[in-house]
Amino acid sequence: MIESIIACFNEIHPMSSGLAEDLQNEVEIKYFKAGETILQEGKIARHACFVLEGLAKSYYLKDGEEVVTKFMDEKTIITSIFSFYSRKPGNEYIIALEDTTLACIHYDKLQVLYKKHLEFNYIIRVVTEQYLVASEMQLYNLRKQTAEARYFSFVNDYAYLLQRLTQKDIASYLGITTETLSRVRGSYKKK
Repeated sequence: MIESIIACFNEIHPMSSGLAEDLQNEVEIKYFKAGETILQEGKIARHACFVLEGLAKSYYLKDGEEVVTKFMDEKTIITSIFSFYSRKPGNEYIIALEDTTLACIHYDKLQVLYKKHLEFNYIIRVVTEQYLVASEMQLYNLRKQTAEARYFSFVNDYAYLLQRLTQKDIASYLGITTETLSRVRGSYKKK
């Protein structure tokens, strides 16, 4: 199963056989059933994981309501970035939305791989840059655009996820009510 992460990283930069072997040895495969908690609020994210199969969401609670911040599907990184890199308890939950298989590496082992394999620093830098670009676009879409524009942007970027997500989760991610989402979807279908 780890072959898919090695293939993905090799697309960024060719990996040495030593790095590929070390990843094989250090990465742990974890399985989560739909609805299971991958990370809980108030816990330190000790692992960064790569989604091999499945789908998850991250969210925090505001006035007892979920505010969805990310959807993570195949070939994406899954962790609380704040918690993982600061080594402090995080403020979000990560829940499997489908049966999900993750390739996980512990923070300490990741640091060893950075020191041992210089090309791994480059690979992870590119992955981090992709994450930061996506995060900035998400912030822009949520803060600057109308509800309609946010939905159109979501459909444009994540059409492949529409059948895998609930309307409630999509609405929460877009920062709108399910009623507004229903209205916006109706106007989108007419276009």
